Amino acid sequence: MTLVSKEYSHTYTLTAGECNPQAMMPVTLFAARAIEVATFHANSLGAGYDRLISDGLAWVLSRLSIEMYRSPEVNSQYTLHTWIEGFNRHFSERNFEMTDSRGEVIGHARSVWMAINIKERRAADLAMLESLRDSVSEKVCPMDRMTRFVPVGAAEGVEESRYRFRYCDCDFNRHVNTMRYMELLLNCRDMDFYDSHRVGRFDIAFMHEAKFGEEATVRLADAGDGSFNAEISGGDVCYSRSRLRFVDLKYRKK
Repeated sequence: MTLVSKEYSHTYTLTAGECNPQAMMPVTLFAARAIEVATFHANSLGAGYDRLISDGLAWVLSRLSIEMYRSPEVNSQYTLHTWIEGFNRHFSERNFEMTDSRGEVIGHARSVWMAINIKERRAADLAMLESLRDSVSEKVCPMDRMTRFVPVGAAEGVEESRYRFRYCDCDFNRHVNTMRYMELLLNCRDMDFYDSHRVGRFDIAFMHEAKFGEEATVRLADAGDGSFNAEISGGDVCYSRSRLRFVDLKYRKK
């Protein structure tokens, strides 16, 4: 009988080229690393790309919540730990914990994953991965779950911009990748803002695939207390809804 590894960890060093202008880890890199270690763990469990593609399927990220209590700084080491919290025929819930070189917890993330049929572009049944139930961990993630989003329509006081998706915005699944959605929202604020603020929490739910060449409308609404509700849409279709919360940052310009 093969023992199942219910948790997976990977250690990284934050290089200068990966940092934001404040010499810290951007929240988009946290997202990218979370996707990466989720992939490593899924592969080790026999539930990765090779297994799904044999049935014409692929994993897609449906929801992601990130909380950063403290951001790693340039040239520092950090470790990302991941585990499966829940699994059924429709989706898999996976959590993450980030620790620094001393083992102190500096961030958490929650995610929900689905599988899609690559040809039909529809949600797929995960019954063939029933063995993943044996990989569900009892480890607790202390961060709150994502709450219901507030739709953001065109209205007075709502910031609005437009963007047409290009080649480098798309990934293996031939749709816009997670980090591009996040970057579009983060770019709604300028350098001076980020010299005095950092992301404390970022929630995003993907509602519909955005693809190459489509034009998106990006809307951001101030919800008070450092929080913003956001929506990225195209025509009558909502691509994603998000909530961002910023906290104060004491950054000394070099």
